[in-house]
Amino acid sequence: MSGLAKNRWVRRLAGGLAAYVVLEVALVLARTDPDPLRLALLVATCVGVLGLVFDALSDGSASWDVVVEQPSVRTGGDPRLARYVSMLEAHRSARSRDTALRDRLGALADQVLRQRHGVPRDDPRAAELLGPELTAVLDGEPRRLQPAEIDRYLTRIEEL
Repeated sequence: MSGLAKNRWVRRLAGGLAAYVVLEVALVLARTDPDPLRLALLVATCVGVLGLVFDALSDGSASWDVVVEQPSVRTGGDPRLARYVSMLEAHRSARSRDTALRDRLGALADQVLRQRHGVPRDDPRAAELLGPELTAVLDGEPRRLQPAEIDRYLTRIEEL
């Protein structure tokens, strides 16, 4: 404990003793027959709580906590990435069935199939390359996809 903090608590102790004496004398003069132990505990509790509150509120020292501001993807950087992030957020928070993510996965799969295998997505060989699970998602009714599913489907498309 530093000298300043120790001095502060010594002053508080002296103030607490003075408050005890004043209250004891006032209560005796009022003929209320105070219990000295309970009065001492009450004064000690009040002095301790007030001391802690004052210490917490009066801490004017410099803070060494550095708040690192995270750059937003939307305010700068890659605009395509910002659109994809926005599309994923919209898909996860949509109340109705959102087709944007499914359609984007389909376009991405079509692009990879054409570039690497020379077949469009509507070709029967594309279904073999994509696998039954991804084909069912791309051709089926739109539904909310979980993050793990999205990751699995993107990994599958990348592996084509």
